[in-house]
Amino acid sequence: MYILDIEASGIGDDSYPVEIAWCHVDGSQSFSTLINPDSVESWVGWSDEATRRGLARQECCERGEPAAYVAQRVSRLLTGYPVFSESPAQDQKWLDALFSATGKPKPVQLMPLARAVPASKRCALNARLTSRRDALNAAANCLLLCREIRQVNTSTKPEKHHQSVLGSSLKWLKDFSFAT
Repeated sequence: MYILDIEASGIGDDSYPVEIAWCHVDGSQSFSTLINPDSVESWVGWSDEATRRGLARQECCERGEPAAYVAQRVSRLLTGYPVFSESPAQDQKWLDALFSATGKPKPVQLMPLARAVPASKRCALNARLTSRRDALNAAANCLLLCREIRQVNTSTKPEKHHQSVLGSSLKWLKDFSFAT
């Protein structure tokens, strides 16, 4: 079971993915990369929204992997596994754009994050996620979502009050590195 998050060049119909990350819920596997928009001829636009989230087109072009390579990694690692997203409709749009641009069939249909926990624990997951309002990059967001799902799935009693995960320091994230 994987959690996937995608950051994009904007939110309009002409937007495209520029960062993708996923983590196995148990923490055993993770991947994160920028996607080079210059590797797809039709990916030319850039919105102020992406810039406000800390993404720069030039950085994506310089440090990003070619879209075909990223699509190959997504397909190879995620095909056949349940894949969840905090924003499945939006992330699916960008995932579909990645695979359409590279001429490859999409390997997964994203599912809502709530389906990653038993129905009896969905309210607890929602409460934990609602308290988290910080904007993060795709990699950090995947790690936090996986951690929240693990905590909700291992919890045996209902929580009355939950402090935001980000209300405390992110020391656990400081030394984390993603395999690329």
